Amino acid sequence: MGGNPIQFDYTFLFAALLPLLFYLMLFIFAIYLMISTIKYFKRKSLVDKELLQKLDELIKLQTQHSEHKS
Repeated sequence: MGGNPIQFDYTFLFAALLPLLFYLMLFIFAIYLMISTIKYFKRKSLVDKELLQKLDELIKLQTQHSEHKS
C-alpha cells in the first residue's frame, strides 16, 4: 500500500471562489468609482465658483471701462 489514496479535488474550490472573487473585485471597483466621482464633483463645484467670481470681476471691469470711454 503505497501513497495516499485520498486526493482533494480543487475544481470545486476554484468553481466556488472565482465567482466570489470576481464579484468582490467588481464591488470594490464600484465603490472606488463612486468615491472618485464624488471627489471630482466637489472639486469641480469649487473650480466653477472661482471661475464665476473671476468672470464677474471681468464683467465689472469691462463695464467700468466702457463707462469711462463714453
